[in-house]
Amino acid sequence: MTPNERLLAVFQGKQPDVIPWHADLTYWYNAQRVWDRLPEAWRGDGVRRMYTDLRAGCHEHALFNPWRQEFEGTETTVETYEEGGVQLQRTQWHTPVGSLTQIKQYEPQAATWAYRKYPVAGQEDLRTLRWMYEHLKVTPNFGPEEEALEFWKDWGLPSSVPPRSPMAHLIVIWAGVTNTSYALADCPEEVERTLWRMHEAEDPIYEACAQAPAPLVYFGENITGEVVSPSLFDRYYRPFYAQRVPQLHAAGKFIFVHVDGAFRNILKPLAATGVDCAQSLTPAPVGDVPVSEMRQVAGPDLILWGGVPAAFFSPLYPEQALIDIVLECLRRYKHDGKFMLCVCDQVPPDGVIERVRLVSELVEEHGVLDR
Repeated sequence: MTPNERLLAVFQGKQPDVIPWHADLTYWYNAQRVWDRLPEAWRGDGVRRMYTDLRAGCHEHALFNPWRQEFEGTETTVETYEEGGVQLQRTQWHTPVGSLTQIKQYEPQAATWAYRKYPVAGQEDLRTLRWMYEHLKVTPNFGPEEEALEFWKDWGLPSSVPPRSPMAHLIVIWAGVTNTSYALADCPEEVERTLWRMHEAEDPIYEACAQAPAPLVYFGENITGEVVSPSLFDRYYRPFYAQRVPQLHAAGKFIFVHVDGAFRNILKPLAATGVDCAQSLTPAPVGDVPVSEMRQVAGPDLILWGGVPAAFFSPLYPEQALIDIVLECLRRYKHDGKFMLCVCDQVPPDGVIERVRLVSELVEEHGVLDR
């Protein structure tokens, strides 16, 4: 079976020949490209060859938004500049009712941008954000997914990626943890009005995901139990899932949710929403649940996709730590029927890329399922 066939088999409740194994190499790949260290054979369209060379399935490189969107009546400006030897980027959204400003700082050692200022900090900003979503225009755009289905062939199964659910989007993108926490304490009604406006405005996006050619839909929530308690999940996540999950299932889609933090108290509430799979489940010692307890914590029905901490691809950790945890995952969940192996979350920029091939070899040797 191909990596795509193995992945779909698990979602369809069938048995693959080998435990599915996928690696998110986007962060490592982009960093090597920025630093001009990427092997020539893997540049451009050679990105598919990278996965075939390493014998790992692709998922993050095959994520797509099957729509275009525009905040009508909003003027967006982006400015990159230096201050005190630091590279900064200021993005501003100017509307008739107010403006929002986001500032990010580039971290060259990590080859990524970090937030210095979130756009939403209080009630007035929430009202501005709400106005923007009241004027959100969405247009379906299936072309990129159709091309990706042909480009990736057997090695990467394209997935549609709607925006995070409204509360997750507020926490991760618009306001951050601190501002969101204060807003929930100071003006919960404003928060809830904004969340429902975001939800309603995104109806055409979910219609596009339901009609798109990709068989999977990826909720990129970035949920962690360190931020999202079961009670907060029940109040601010579950009602939105209650509408989106049946809608996508009715269209024949499978749903996986990105959980890349602590998950001991989150998996059962997540499973109760009816989603098919929790992805990027990072076990102890990096996460808060040992490999041995993952199924117990999740319950019997949820597909578990994870098991391999990204930190173990760094030379800061011995290769044996990686080998040990991969073998434990295979030993414990080889016959679970609802388990798939993946890097949790991304192979880091300093990752030893040959360790990806090492995991592939371990899976091919120890992950074969009996017929």
